[in-house]
Amino acid sequence: MRMTQPTTVPVIANAQQGMSLLEVLIAVLVLSIGMLGVAGMQTANIKNSQSAQLRSVAVVLAAGMAERIRAQPQAARAGLFSLAKQCGALSSNSTLAQREMSSWINDIRLRLGTIDTTCGQIVHDSQNRTYTVMVIWDDSRALGGLSAMTIRNTVRY
Repeated sequence: MRMTQPTTVPVIANAQQGMSLLEVLIAVLVLSIGMLGVAGMQTANIKNSQSAQLRSVAVVLAAGMAERIRAQPQAARAGLFSLAKQCGALSSNSTLAQREMSSWINDIRLRLGTIDTTCGQIVHDSQNRTYTVMVIWDDSRALGGLSAMTIRNTVRY
């Protein structure tokens, strides 16, 4: 029997062992683009969260005024809670209804901003015995937000 010598595979001197600098740069580029996308989504999320908070505050303010109207049925029947669109501070006069509306407008301006587009309005419909309470504010900072967002709450007295 003849003995054969094991054959050896020649080693190529230029064989790659590890990653090249170009591959590392491409990986870093792909990772950075992904991180920029995540940062953009985070910014949009913060804007929309603030918008949702302002909407919740507006709903609470409209419901609060509706409860103030319900609490005073005689003043409500007399139409004393009717208020044209008011975007500035309202002076509180002598009647309880006027003080309630002044306090409500001040609350709107305090919680939703004191810019000219932050307003309150109360429309009286004597035939249907209802008031429509509206809170209006600027929601344009949110994605797809309106510059005059309105929450309406109709209350029967």
